[in-house]
Amino acid sequence: MKKLFLRFTIAITVALASSCTTLVQMERTSPPESLLPGDSNRFLFVNFYDYLIPDFIRDRHERGYAAAVKGYAMGLSEMVQKDHRAVFMIADTLRKGYTVMSMQYPEFTDTVRAICSKYGADLLVALDSIRLWVDWDIYLEENDEGGSMLAKDFYLFSNTYMTLYGSDGGVIDRCSGEKNTYVKSKYTVFGMFGGPNVGNQEERIKLLSQAAARDCIGRYFPFTEEYTAKLYSGGDLTKLNLLIVGGKPEEAIAPLTELSQSASASLAEKAAHNLAIANEIIENKRIAQEVWGNFQGK
Repeated sequence: MKKLFLRFTIAITVALASSCTTLVQMERTSPPESLLPGDSNRFLFVNFYDYLIPDFIRDRHERGYAAAVKGYAMGLSEMVQKDHRAVFMIADTLRKGYTVMSMQYPEFTDTVRAICSKYGADLLVALDSIRLWVDWDIYLEENDEGGSMLAKDFYLFSNTYMTLYGSDGGVIDRCSGEKNTYVKSKYTVFGMFGGPNVGNQEERIKLLSQAAARDCIGRYFPFTEEYTAKLYSGGDLTKLNLLIVGGKPEEAIAPLTELSQSASASLAEKAAHNLAIANEIIENKRIAQEVWGNFQGK
């Protein structure tokens, strides 16, 4: 009975707290970390990692590696095409005959030049290497009967390695994308057999490599960070919150300014807080327009 009362009390407290505030999604945009050579906006993607070589990759894992390549191309395209002036092309998602070692030889510069010339590209994004694997933690977990059973938590790892070349064959940047995610748990009293593997986690692998590509090429594009803020609710504040959350914070400025001068100290303080949030949203929009304007003006 004591447990039930405690849970009820917590539920009431959470409900009251959530009813007094409204969440609003915010965005903060920052300039690119690095700059590309001038007038470089024609991107070409090539995968030089041959995942069909049986000495390195098991046949049943090939689909997972193919998913990694696809996800990487998707992540690049997603970032590059944020710039309306940019062009994103795919030359080859499985170019055979190259290894990470051969890409270090001086003659590889000629290969890059030839590929860029063929497609009219300013920049070549080369996927040099991919490493996928599943790892796990084993531990004892107590069950409802007071006993314990063997448990195994699985994690999927995806490491991708990219080189960015100019059309002259010179290296502009190298980037490693190391991502991982929790997959599932398994419980057994007899042993730890089966579980996820690289070959049956295509969607998760695709998402991991997609995120890695966004991180790598994203250094050359404006970056937008998402975060959440809380608005006080209640009375007139609730109506004004609809304007702020609905993307019209400008319309809430005047009435919030008036409420922030209320004779009620509590209302004035809450209104001032919401006013600061509304102004922050407006300022974030202004900065985003300025950052993208400067970026696209170069």
